[in-house]
Order: sequence, then C-alpha cells, then structure tokens
Amino acid sequence: MALRLTGSKLLGTNPAVTLYRHITKQVPRVLTLYDINMEPREARLAVQAFFRKNAEIKDPRVIDMLISKANMELEETLMQWKQKAHLVTLLDSGAKLQAEKDSVFDEYEDGLDNFFAGIDTNEDEK
Repeated sequence: MALRLTGSKLLGTNPAVTLYRHITKQVPRVLTLYDINMEPREARLAVQAFFRKNAEIKDPRVIDMLISKANMELEETLMQWKQKAHLVTLLDSGAKLQAEKDSVFDEYEDGLDNFFAGIDTNEDEK
C-alpha cells in the first residue's frame, strides 16, 4: 500500500510546475509566431518573474484560478488571438519584475558586503 501511495505522489506533480514547463517550452514558438525581437532566455526570465510574484499564494482555490487563467492565456496566444502589442507589454512588465528583484538582491548583497567588511552604515542614527 505504501508503495502505491508513493507511486501516485510521483504521478501527481504540481500543476503550477507543469504549467511553467509547458509555457517555457512554448516561448521560442511564441516569439517566432509574433515576430518579437527578444531572446528566449529573456522571455523565460519574464515568465519566471510572473510565477515568482505569485509564489506566496497558498489558497488552493486561488491557485486553481490562476492556473486556469494562465492556461487560457497560453491557448489564446498559441491560437494567435492576441496582438503583438499585448505580448510585448506582458513580457516587458515581466522583465521589469525581474529587474526589480535583481535590484533588491543587489542592495541586500551590498549590505552584506558592508557588514562583513565591518562598515557601519547606520552611524547617523546614533
């Protein structure tokens, strides 16, 4: 019985991960279909930023709704029911999310470097 449960857990992968894999596989095709001048790597990072933006959501109903909505968006995109401007706006906003995350990480990293170097940046608070 335990073996059967383990096997079923392996088969039942996370639907968000499955959706992410499906979207990232379709990125080069979408960029070609819509003639978007963007590297597939950049577009995948934009998609990753959208997924990370919703990473803290734990309510299963909200997760199911977001997955359904993303599946519909992907289907509409692949059926070419969207215009190029829609996708460019979407990918640019995803790239901005990625850039914001990188800038926050850089500030955090600078703070750690100062800490390890023994530099006190909060001297004016004393």
